[in-house]
Amino acid sequence: MFAYKKGLIWGNDNYRTNGALVNIALATGNVGRPGGGCVRMGGHQEGYVRPSDAFIGKPAPYVDQLLIGGKGGIHHIWGCDHFKTTLNAMEFRRVHKKRTDLVKYAMNDIPYGDRAPMVDAIMGAIRQGGLFSVDIDLVPTKIGQDAHLVLPAATSGEMNLTSMNGERRMRLTERYMDPPGSAKPDCLIVAGLAQALEKSWRQAGKNDVADKLKGYDWRTEEDAFMDGYNKHADGGTFVTYDRLRAMGTNGFQEPAVDFKDGKIVGTKRLYADGKFGKDGKAKFMATQWRGLEAPGKQQEKEKFPYLVNNGRANHVWQSIYLDQYNDFVMDRWPLPFLELNPDDMKELGLNPGDLVEVYNDNGSTQAMAQPTSSAKRKQTFMLFAYPTGTVGNVVSKGVNELIIPNYKQTWANIRKIADAPEVTRHLTFKSQEYTSA
Repeated sequence: MFAYKKGLIWGNDNYRTNGALVNIALATGNVGRPGGGCVRMGGHQEGYVRPSDAFIGKPAPYVDQLLIGGKGGIHHIWGCDHFKTTLNAMEFRRVHKKRTDLVKYAMNDIPYGDRAPMVDAIMGAIRQGGLFSVDIDLVPTKIGQDAHLVLPAATSGEMNLTSMNGERRMRLTERYMDPPGSAKPDCLIVAGLAQALEKSWRQAGKNDVADKLKGYDWRTEEDAFMDGYNKHADGGTFVTYDRLRAMGTNGFQEPAVDFKDGKIVGTKRLYADGKFGKDGKAKFMATQWRGLEAPGKQQEKEKFPYLVNNGRANHVWQSIYLDQYNDFVMDRWPLPFLELNPDDMKELGLNPGDLVEVYNDNGSTQAMAQPTSSAKRKQTFMLFAYPTGTVGNVVSKGVNELIIPNYKQTWANIRKIADAPEVTRHLTFKSQEYTSA
C-alpha cells in the first residue's frame, strides 16, 4: 500500500510528486489487488459532490493574492482561520485587517438598524478598497475578529452528517443534541444565503441573476443530501438517509452500485478488474524532476541556513482548532515546538524550552526550542497553525502553475529571544519518538 499525506500534498511540485507515487503503484501492480493501492491517509471527513473544474476554471484563482492586491469586495470564510493556516500569513493578515477596517469605520458612522444607509456605506467603503468579511465557523477565530458578519455553524452531533473516511466508507451520524443558539448546519446556512440573495436580486429587477439562485429551498440536511449527493454522485440514487440509517456504523464503501436485500451494495475494491478509465488502460504521468518549482524557493534556500519544515502532530488535534480552548493541551504545549538538532541548539546558544524567533524575508514567528536527536543539522520541524506562533508567517507566497502552495520547503534564520519563559519551564523535553525494543 502506497500511502501519502500533507508532506506530499503541500510540498514541492505537488501534482508531479503525487503522480510519481501513483506511477510506482501502477507499475508494480499494486492498484486493484488485495493489500495494495495508492491512497491519501485519513484527514477530512467527506461525502459530497462538487462542481467540475469548469465552475471556477483551472487553475483556480489565487484568492489570497487577489485580496492582497486589493481585488474582491466580499470575503466568505468557511470553517478556516487563514491567519493561522495560510501561507504568506503575515502579509495576508496585515492587508486583510487594513481592508476590513475601512468597512468597519464606514459602518460606525451609520445608526444601527438603518439598513439602506448601512448598505450604501458598506458599498462605498468597498469601492474605496475595503473588504466586507463574512465568517462561518463553530468557535471564535483570529480571522473572525476582522469579520463584519458572523454566522454560527453546527457540528457533528448537533446536525445530521453524512461523511466518508479514507477507505471510502460512508455513514450517517445522526443528530443527538441541539446546536447552540442560532447555529445551523453549513448546508442550511447556504440555503439561507441563497434565498436572501434571490429575493434581493428580484427586488432589484435582476431576474436573470435571481434565477441562478433558485432551488435552495432546503429545510433539513436530508433535503440538501437528496438534492446534491443522491442526484449527482456516482451511485447516489441508491443512497438515502433511511438506507444509511439501516446500514449503521459500518455504512457502505463508495461508490454504491445497487440496493439489494435491504442493503446498499458498495464497492469493496476499486479497479479490481484491472481496468482503468474509458479505454481500460492505465495512464502514466510525466513526472520529471523540476527542482524547487515554486518561484523564489531556490533563492530562499541559498540565502537562509535553516530548512523550516512544518506540519501537524498527534499531540494536538488537526490545526489545534478546538484544542486551543483546552487548558490541558495549552498547558502542555503553550508554544509551538521547533525541533532542532542538539548541535544546532548548542551553536545557537539554546536550551530546551528557550523562546526563539524564526525569520526571513516573508516575515517572522516564534516557537520554543525542542532538542531532537533524529533531526539533521540545519533541518528543523515546527508545529503548524499554532495560535501562539504561526509558521505561515515565514512561508512564501510561492505556488505551482495550478496554484497548489508549497508550505513545506521554507528556509529561514533562527535566533534566541529569551531563556525558557515561565510557561515552558515545567515542561519535559524528552524525546517524543517511540523506539521499539
